[in-house]
Amino acid sequence: MNTPKLHFQEQITSSIRTRSDQMHVEIWDVIRKKWLVCTPEEWVRQHCIEYLILFGYSSHHVQVESGLTTIHKKKRSDIIANINGKPHVLVECKAPSIKLNQDTFNQAFNYNTAVNAPFIWITNGMQHLYWDCTRNCQIKGLPAL
Repeated sequence: MNTPKLHFQEQITSSIRTRSDQMHVEIWDVIRKKWLVCTPEEWVRQHCIEYLILFGYSSHHVQVESGLTTIHKKKRSDIIANINGKPHVLVECKAPSIKLNQDTFNQAFNYNTAVNAPFIWITNGMQHLYWDCTRNCQIKGLPAL
């Protein structure tokens, strides 16, 4: 897999660990502490995790692909960053080739009905959209911790 250059600080990209053989590329998940197949979505997810840690969230308070139950279905959120044991940011990651559209927003907001995080971050690694659920408006970035 060719790993595209994403719109993250170089400091984040340089901290991502990968390895490859003739068959595939793997990426190190710092939360789950294991090597994963480096799919385009996983490439974005690992950048988001590194960003959250750099931003100040403890790696011990970041959940990856945790199960949640929405109105009628069991789903998995990409990332949930917690503060004081409560969800603070729900992150929905898409592959860089996936455009962020109304369906993406609907998915994230649907997931957040189960999580009730005050902030949502939706990204494909190229575009980052942030939502303040308390004020019900788009914001320019995650608020400082």
